[in-house]
Amino acid sequence: MNSKIIIGIIIVVIVIGGSIYFFSKNNSSQMNMQNVPTQSQGQNANPTSSDQTPTATNAVTIQNYAFSPATITVKVGDTVTWTNNDSTAHSATADDGSFDTGLFSPGQSKSFTFKKAGTYTYHCSAHPYMKGTVIVD
Repeated sequence: MNSKIIIGIIIVVIVIGGSIYFFSKNNSSQMNMQNVPTQSQGQNANPTSSDQTPTATNAVTIQNYAFSPATITVKVGDTVTWTNNDSTAHSATADDGSFDTGLFSPGQSKSFTFKKAGTYTYHCSAHPYMKGTVIVD
C-alpha cells in the first residue's frame, strides 16, 4: 500500500515538474520573438508589421483554439492579420513553410502579405489540430 502511494507521488512530481519546465521554456522563447513573421527561403512573400489595422475581410480571429473564419479569400497583395483572443499563445504556420508568424501571445496580432496566388493551408504550431486556409486569387 505504501509503495503505491510513493509511486503516485513520484508520478505527480514528474508531471508537475515537466509542466513547469515546458511552460517556462515556452514563455522565455516568446520573449525573444519579433512582431514580424519569418519568411521561408525561396518563397515570394512579404511579411508585414503587426501594427496595421486589418480590414474586416482580411482579419482572422483566434479564439477557443480555432481560427475564425477557418477559410478566408483575399487578393494578391492583400495582408491577412491574425489576432489572438485566446488564453494562450498561438501561431499561423503555413503547411508548406511559405509563412510563419511564430507564437504570439493573447492580445497580440501578426500579419502577412500574400504576393502569390494559391491556396495556403496553415495550422498552429503549438496546437496542430487548429487548421485554417487562405485562398489568394
